[in-house]
Amino acid sequence: MRELPDKTRYYTLDEAEGKEFEKVDLFISDVVLILFGLSPDKPIYSRIKYQKGLFLFYKELDKKGYTYEDPHFIPYSYGPYSFLLTQELDNLVWSNFIKVEGQYGKETEAFSLTEKGKREAQAIIEEKIRRKDLEDFKLFRRSIDQYTVKGILRYVYANYPQYKERSKIKDKFKEIKWGRGKG
Repeated sequence: MRELPDKTRYYTLDEAEGKEFEKVDLFISDVVLILFGLSPDKPIYSRIKYQKGLFLFYKELDKKGYTYEDPHFIPYSYGPYSFLLTQELDNLVWSNFIKVEGQYGKETEAFSLTEKGKREAQAIIEEKIRRKDLEDFKLFRRSIDQYTVKGILRYVYANYPQYKERSKIKDKFKEIKWGRGKG
């Protein structure tokens, strides 16, 4: 067994044979498709909102007790970032589950489900999301959609400051200390 810097463990086939591995409710592709499928006709604008929205969605999954394949978020240029989520987005685009429109790397870049992606997302939601959690998750998705890129960054940096340490723009999001002033 070997371990990468992000704590990902990998085994040779011989090492893995006969070994018990942790079972999870949701794989990375499931989580991505679920987030999109909660509002299947609404795109997610920008790669930053894609990453931060999923970061926050994983926090929601934690609260509800779901187990999932770890996306290995690290502090990066714009806060929490997962290389695995970037790769998964590329895989889902390549597989024709998600389409991309707009200018690469800009806030106008839009990611949305294709018809094939909508069917798959709906099937995953029906199979893997508990009915009692569905409305809460849909409300969560609507709240994420209402954030601008700056808004979601402000929220993430305020609530998860450990992820802004390597951010290129952290100085634009200074903490405000509320309290009694003089006078």
